[in-house]
This record gives sequence, structure tokens and C-alpha cells, in this order.
Amino acid sequence: MQLTIIADDGSRELDAASGTSVLRALQEQGLAINAACGGNGTCGKCRVLVRSGEGLGYRLACQTAVEDGMRIIVERTGGELSIEETGFTMPYKVDTAGDVVPGALGLAFDIGTTTVVCHLHRLADGKRLATASCANPQMVFGADVISRINASMEGHLDTMAELIGSTLRGLAGTVLSQAGAEETDVAHAVVAGNTVMEHIACGLPPDGIGASPFEPLSLFGDEHVLAGVCDHSFFMPCIAGYVGGDITAGLVAVGLQRRERPCLFVDVGTNGEMAIGCRDGIIACATAAGPAFEGANIECGMPAGQGAISRVSVGEESLEFEVTGDVEPVGICGSALIEALAVLLDLGVVDETGRIADVDELEGWCAGLVGEVGEARAVFISRESGIYLTQRDIRNIQLAKAAICAGALTLLEVYGIDLAEVDELLIAGGFGSSIDVRAAARIGLFPSGLADRARSVGNAAGEGASAVLVSEEARNALEQVVDACGYLELSASPAFNGYYVDSMDFD
Repeated sequence: MQLTIIADDGSRELDAASGTSVLRALQEQGLAINAACGGNGTCGKCRVLVRSGEGLGYRLACQTAVEDGMRIIVERTGGELSIEETGFTMPYKVDTAGDVVPGALGLAFDIGTTTVVCHLHRLADGKRLATASCANPQMVFGADVISRINASMEGHLDTMAELIGSTLRGLAGTVLSQAGAEETDVAHAVVAGNTVMEHIACGLPPDGIGASPFEPLSLFGDEHVLAGVCDHSFFMPCIAGYVGGDITAGLVAVGLQRRERPCLFVDVGTNGEMAIGCRDGIIACATAAGPAFEGANIECGMPAGQGAISRVSVGEESLEFEVTGDVEPVGICGSALIEALAVLLDLGVVDETGRIADVDELEGWCAGLVGEVGEARAVFISRESGIYLTQRDIRNIQLAKAAICAGALTLLEVYGIDLAEVDELLIAGGFGSSIDVRAAARIGLFPSGLADRARSVGNAAGEGASAVLVSEEARNALEQVVDACGYLELSASPAFNGYYVDSMDFD
């Protein structure tokens, strides 16, 4: 059987015998894929992205048989994923050297649902010495926090805790090695993550977050032991079950608590966490956007990594696109989903309700974009590579973008201001760094009136964690954020339901 393997050293074709597992095929090619359980399907570490006749999705290599024409994407290190490691941060005064043990180091972790970032700092002057990142291996249990909660309830908490613990130890070892330092040099660590990720990192079940009244066991803001990393690890405080320490860290990074005019802070992820405020007060909320913008629940969707279509635009008589890595496209990532949909709306291939037009409604080359996949109508981004958006895909994007936009509009109403009074729209997270603001406004991911005031602040959670690690001023700012921040439960808000319905269309 003929297979295509895409890894960090490029792509290659190979033959494999029928009945061979994907893991065995990779091992025979000398690809060092992690299979700690020996291929028994119990450790979950041999996860690969596979495209076959069954579609595109993550599978365990040891439990997947090869198929003719299969494409296998091996994400072996952080390098294959486009991970936003840094971002904007307000300047905070670093702790004086007299208060710090000479030579002491600190670690700042941002544990995301999809990726993990680690920064190493010298505590005496706050200097960042090294940074490392990788995918969150818990993705074998699902793309979003709900799937991780379900996995915990099914008895997989210990496995997920060990996966993230091993990842944190590995990243810490990498940055210490880069700086020529030892584990014994680490005096403190700060961990930022959403409420579910912080629970799992501590070995606490996040089960209570998964059902009303959505109460977590802990809101953190205290120290825990990270075995093999640091005995004094401060976990950033959370606001609620779905507004976590990554958001409080991000708010510290952008200095929301000391701004004179209200700013809207949005982390476009599966939780759709956001906050609005200034020095007069802050309100935060979370909206269940789902993992569509992570590439999940989209037939040809994939994370932003090698083989992913990352940009889409209009050529003279065709759609044009860019692909991450020097390989043939395998799927389409979140940033390109937004651009593709914006382009299709402008071309009339998709109407304001999200319906894909009939071929006879289109003229010229646009008619060639529409076709059938099985019994479903689809729009082809690349017919040659078989990458397309189905009607169901577009509906999933509509649900996700409507949830985020409706959450923002509800926050504005509760805060008592209109769009004109918002000073800035601050888009946080790795996904926020990659999206085209105009395209996002075109599809209604956020209110279009904010497009001129929108900017990316990158990995604000990691920057906030770093600031809290090295600065007493930032730690005081964190207290101010937590004290000033109220929480809005959108599921109980009639205003949210109204805005959600209104935000479904592509106006």
C-alpha cells in the first residue's frame, strides 16, 4: 500500500504491507515516534493526524491500520505546530536583586488546551533566558475542555495529569539546557491555564466544571508542587469554571486594571473567554464557541501546522492559498477558515444565511468551486488536494462565531457602554495572532465596528505569567484584577440568547 508521511524533515512516499499498523510503518522508516506502552494502545502518546477514506482526524498510530493513499502527519515536536510563544505586555518593575537569591531562576508556564509554552527567567533582573513550546499531549483525549472533563469522569484523570506533568518536566529541561542551568537553580514557577488545565496539572478532577452550577474544586491563586519541576509553583487565580488563570494572566499583561477607557479582551478559543473593563471595574464571561477554529468538527480542518492551508485569497480566476511547510496541503486551519469564508461571502458563493449557492446561481469560475462530496454540497478550496468546506462545516463556523460575537455584545450591554466607547479590542492567544482582522469582522466573529480598533496581543497568558514571576508590581496588579473582576454567566442571560440569534447570519 502506498502511503505519504509528512514530518518535520519533509514528506516521503513509502510502501507498507496490508495489515501493518501506522506505528510499525513509521518505525520502519526510522521516525522516532513516542510509544511508551509498546503499541498496546494504553499510553496515548503515538497520536498522529491521518487523512484517509474516513476523513481527517487524530488517531493512535498503534491502533490504526494502513490504507492505500493514506496521508500521515507526524507532529513530533513543537516545531510542527505554529505556536505563539510571546506577546504584548505592559512594563512592570522587576523585583530588586537584593530580594532574590543570586543565580536563582524561575519558570513561567502557559498550559493551553492545545499548546504549552515555557519561559525561563533570571529572577535577579527578570531577563528571559530561554523559551520552549510543544503541543499539549492531552489532545489524544479530545480538542476542547469538555472532552477533557469527560475523560476525567471516565477515569483518565491520572493519565492526563501524567501527560501534562511529563510535558512540563520536558519543557523545563529544555530551557534549562539552553541556558546551561540545572534543575536545582529553579526557585519558583508560575502556571497559567484555563480552570480545567490547572485542575488536571494538579491532579484535581475538573468534573464539577462540566455541569451546572459549573463549580470547580479550586479557583487557585496558591502554590502547588509540580513534581520534577518546582516545589513552589504558583497557579494563577481563576475567576470561574470557564474563566481561568490564563485570562487573569492576560489581563495583567495588557494592564486592563489601569486603563482609563474600557477595552474588550477576547481569547478566541474553545471557551471564548473575554472581559471588558478599565480601572473602574472589569466583567468577564465565557461562551461555548467549540473547537471549530482549532480545526475540529470541520471535515478538512486541522491545527495550524505542517500541511495546513493557512491563508486564502482571491486570484484572477481561482482561489489562492498558502500552505505551512514545503508540502502538499492536507487540511485547513482556523485562520484560513475565516479568510476562506470571508472570500466566499464576497464572491456570493456563500450567502448571508450561510447557505452554499447552487451552481446555476453562480457565474464564471466561481461556479467551479461548488460540488458534491458524497451527498453533501461543498465548496472546494483546492479540488486537486481534495480540501473543501461542507454546508455542515459552515454551520459549525457560524455557531462558533455567533457565540463569540454575542458574548462580546452582551458584555457591552451589561457594562453599560456601546461600541463607540470601546477604546481597543485586544485579541489574545495563538489563534488571535494569526487571524486577519478584516476577515474576522467580515464573518462577524466580533462586531464589525471594532475592526479599526482591533489588535493582536499574542500569548498574553504567558507574558502575564512571566510578569507575575519576576515582579511584585505585577503581583499587586493581579490582586487588583481579581478584586475588580465580576463574572457574567451567559447561559442565564436573555440578552445573550437574543444576540446569539442575531449574530448567526453573515451580515
